[in-house]
Amino acid sequence: MEFLSRLSKKERRLFYIAVTVVAVVFLDRVVFRPVLNKLESFNGKISLEEKKLEKSLLILGQEAAITQEYKKFAQSIKQEQSDEETIASLLSSIEKMAKSVSVFILDMKPAPVEKAEFYKKYAVKIEAEAKISNLTDFIYQLENSPNLLRVADFRITPQKKETVLKINMTVTEVLIN
Repeated sequence: MEFLSRLSKKERRLFYIAVTVVAVVFLDRVVFRPVLNKLESFNGKISLEEKKLEKSLLILGQEAAITQEYKKFAQSIKQEQSDEETIASLLSSIEKMAKSVSVFILDMKPAPVEKAEFYKKYAVKIEAEAKISNLTDFIYQLENSPNLLRVADFRITPQKKETVLKINMTVTEVLIN
């Protein structure tokens, strides 16, 4: 306190102002800013969670429609036959689609059935010949089939005839156990 008693009234006033400014800056840097930053962080997280909640509520509002759609598709992809019957049916449907768009199948070989926890994946390796326009129609029919058929592997090689292509592809179908 001796230090303060030696200062003039004006200097003491400046000293108190300086101490106050240093204290305010210290409190700002050490207390207020970290608290405000945390609050902003929490507000951002709250905002993000509110958006997720709104999206979840929107989906919950559509639960009946989603369940109805699921039931419709689950019926068509549920396995009701043995593996052999399913493979025969798959080969038959691929052959019908190929004939309808003038794709000439040279060879079809079923691959081993891949069994997963709740579904089975059937695959057929196909060797065929077709014109490019017929091939695109065939692939379109496969991909848009109600049986969840997908072209998994695909290779095209040109033949001696310019308009005919040789095709090697793998078509898969997934069925729920």
